[in-house]
Amino acid sequence: MFVPEMDAEHKEMFRLAAELRRAFLAGAPPNELDKLQGRLAGEVTGHFAHEERLMRTASYAAFQWHESQHQTGRSRVAELGRQIQRGERSAIFESLESIARWLRDHTSVADRMAGAYLRNHARTARC
Repeated sequence: MFVPEMDAEHKEMFRLAAELRRAFLAGAPPNELDKLQGRLAGEVTGHFAHEERLMRTASYAAFQWHESQHQTGRSRVAELGRQIQRGERSAIFESLESIARWLRDHTSVADRMAGAYLRNHARTARC
């Protein structure tokens, strides 16, 4: 995205998702998975709120579409939490893979578009 604070938040989301996946594959107990999922959910929630504030402030034309993308991400992470609570191991694995794909796709398309807009908006505001 090339907006430094957003890029740092993206890296942390990827790191937490990878940590959760590693813990799951290593057979971590449900309470540990639940704790890691909670950390991921918190990071996702905070990041999306931050990104949405920036887009709203800059009057980003694709804001509603981008926000709906975020809702998809929030829903997937929340569903993962429910699966962990229920101990649905095969569903947990599928959700972890789905979240990883969604994060890659979202950051490589939607966030790059938003990042370009936000960078240009900031340049224009300085002039």
